[in-house]
Amino acid sequence: MILEDLQRKLRQRNIQAYMQTMNNMFLGQDVLEKENKILELTGFSGSAAMLLVLPEQAFLLVDGRYSIQARQETNPQQITVVDTNQFFLTLGKLCRESGVSELAYDPRSVSIKNVRYLQEVFTDITLREEELVDGIVTDDAVEVFEHDIRFAGKSAAEKCAAVIEALPKKYAAMLITAADQVSWLMNLRSHTLPDTPVLRAYVLLDRSGKAFVYADGCTYENIKPLKALTADLQKYCGRSVWGDIADTPQQILKILPDGVDLCFKGISPAAKIKLVKNATELEGFKNCHIRDGVAVVKFLCWLDSNWQGISEWDVVQKLGEFRRQQDLFFSDSFGTIAASGANAAIVHYQPSEQHNSALVKDSVLLIDSGAQYYDGTTDVTRTIALGNPSDEIKKAFTYVLKAHIALATACFPEATPGQALDAIARSRLWAYGMNYAHGTGHGVGHFSNVHEGPFAISPNNVCPIYESYVTSNEPGYYKEGAFGIRIENMIYSVPAGKEGFLKFKNLTLIPIDKHLIDKYLLSSEEQGWLNSYHQEVFSCLAPYMDAKEKEWLKAACSPL
Repeated sequence: MILEDLQRKLRQRNIQAYMQTMNNMFLGQDVLEKENKILELTGFSGSAAMLLVLPEQAFLLVDGRYSIQARQETNPQQITVVDTNQFFLTLGKLCRESGVSELAYDPRSVSIKNVRYLQEVFTDITLREEELVDGIVTDDAVEVFEHDIRFAGKSAAEKCAAVIEALPKKYAAMLITAADQVSWLMNLRSHTLPDTPVLRAYVLLDRSGKAFVYADGCTYENIKPLKALTADLQKYCGRSVWGDIADTPQQILKILPDGVDLCFKGISPAAKIKLVKNATELEGFKNCHIRDGVAVVKFLCWLDSNWQGISEWDVVQKLGEFRRQQDLFFSDSFGTIAASGANAAIVHYQPSEQHNSALVKDSVLLIDSGAQYYDGTTDVTRTIALGNPSDEIKKAFTYVLKAHIALATACFPEATPGQALDAIARSRLWAYGMNYAHGTGHGVGHFSNVHEGPFAISPNNVCPIYESYVTSNEPGYYKEGAFGIRIENMIYSVPAGKEGFLKFKNLTLIPIDKHLIDKYLLSSEEQGWLNSYHQEVFSCLAPYMDAKEKEWLKAACSPL
């Protein structure tokens, strides 16, 4: 469907405005390209946006990560790009400015929480359910496989028992609609999504501990079609079933049997338990980061001698080649960001075979990439000097490094909210009048989604942190039209040696480019941290390198 076709539908059905999200019935999960209706309607390829369509005009709402990209990828004659960190409030403002008194939305792709919020704040705007676009969720044949317990650490039965133990006694069952929670709970994965091995399914978890799985397109043992959920909910008539208001689409309320009290309160017990990685998962994270470090260091050694005359797409292909050689490799964990020169200022820029640039001399190459291994998931960003970048770039890089080190070395009380940790890193850049339009870190799933909620290190996240959370540490700085810088390691929370306090330990084992560091801007403590980190990188990875690679790694990890 093209945008004009949708606008024609609005006129035919007398609809004043229509809201299109990135979602399908598995809210917050990746969508296949053929399910991405915002991409189809606008050409915008980023991972987060909202589209407001009126009969004669359209607004694409994006956050700061995609401000530049959205304008490059859309037609300004058809679409007005709007920058915002408050999507729904901005949506309401645009509706009122456009004289809209009725807003249509697809109940399959909007959560119950967001519908209720809209009803509360849009007191002057009537909401209307309309399914105007096809293919929001496809039901192609889904290949399902079990995530072996030697990697998962706990059986599905153990996980179900733990979740039920955390469920308040008044609930007879839980309805779990978040695909990553279902995949973790049942130790099931699938090949449906290219970089995220989750099974897009729902689970009805009975108080007895017995779980029923629902997914379309599956022939895997004991998985029922989604339409069977309504009948199975019938047995809970007169009883309360718990659900997560943020993860459940409004569509569920249309198929809910009469007499079933579907209650929504707080964060899912499954989500909370999943955040705390068990000993086997943490060991897997450590092991896969060694293999991932080997792959990336081999690539960086190759790049050092071969960067002149190659393109961003060549970088993507070569890095992928080194990763695929590693044991237990499954897939990338997201599309590789390889951005040279001014492209690096586009926070989530991704080259393709058709659209890419040559590497720019005397600038930087920003590479944000990761992999799915059966024993864990990786996500790392390195900003690399090509030739001799300017003093401005080196100064900015060093300030970003100071922010990175500030979070890496922080000691903080258990249950500190994500937004407080964000400020620890960000304040180091604020001191120099610098900032970045994305979070400082995100939770990372275990052989699952690389962005795992509900915890994140970002200005708006109030979720508390506890021991054994895995997250990223990725402050940055971007100068439009010139360069971009980001330094990202994966880290996990451990006891700090003071009762009730935590600190972080690094998982990522890849050198930070010393060619971009002005060491005179670093304190002795910061220099000590970097030297210690590089010593760890060398000792862990050197045994896996050939003579040339080991020599390169030794130089990359030498003290400042």
